[in-house]
Amino acid sequence: MGSDGQNWYLGLTYDQWVPLSVSGPTPAARYKHAAVTVDGKLYIIGGSRNGRYLSDIQVFDLKCLTWSTIKLNSGVLPATSGHNMILWENKLLFLAGHSKDVSDTVTVRFIDLQSYECGVIETFGKLPVARGGQSVTFFGSKLIMFGGEDQHRRLLNDISVLDLETMTWSTVETTRPQLPGSIIQLHSMPIATF
Repeated sequence: MGSDGQNWYLGLTYDQWVPLSVSGPTPAARYKHAAVTVDGKLYIIGGSRNGRYLSDIQVFDLKCLTWSTIKLNSGVLPATSGHNMILWENKLLFLAGHSKDVSDTVTVRFIDLQSYECGVIETFGKLPVARGGQSVTFFGSKLIMFGGEDQHRRLLNDISVLDLETMTWSTVETTRPQLPGSIIQLHSMPIATF
């Protein structure tokens, strides 16, 4: 979605972008939001707009080209930016991100797609420090989270794994490889010797 409120679609047949006619209330432009597709619908949660965190839940029906907003039946969704989201057992799970609800560790929240209830999922193990802007990938029944920045905007370089079956965090210990012979090389030509 562009800043002018137009929706665009890549017409692969013609190798060009073309505007789409969509219906429903178009959501505000944003960045650092989370998005996932479920059953032909694109769910968008939170993000930032003009430096402010958002807490809305927008849905774009990819078949009907219609925007709508979800109103939660219970629970409060904090305004969050720089978070990640996945689908797990008919729930949208979103984790981490920056929010005014300050926490020392990563929070995992859920939205049930049948009841539209939301809440916090209790997790166990070695909980990672709170962060935003991290990358998360889904592998089997595990979420693998790398990096991000903490509440003080310090960059993080760690890997944590959340087992979704047990909701238990673990940490992957990594080490930097030692350079052979303590020589820095560029294309097999020595640059410096220590």
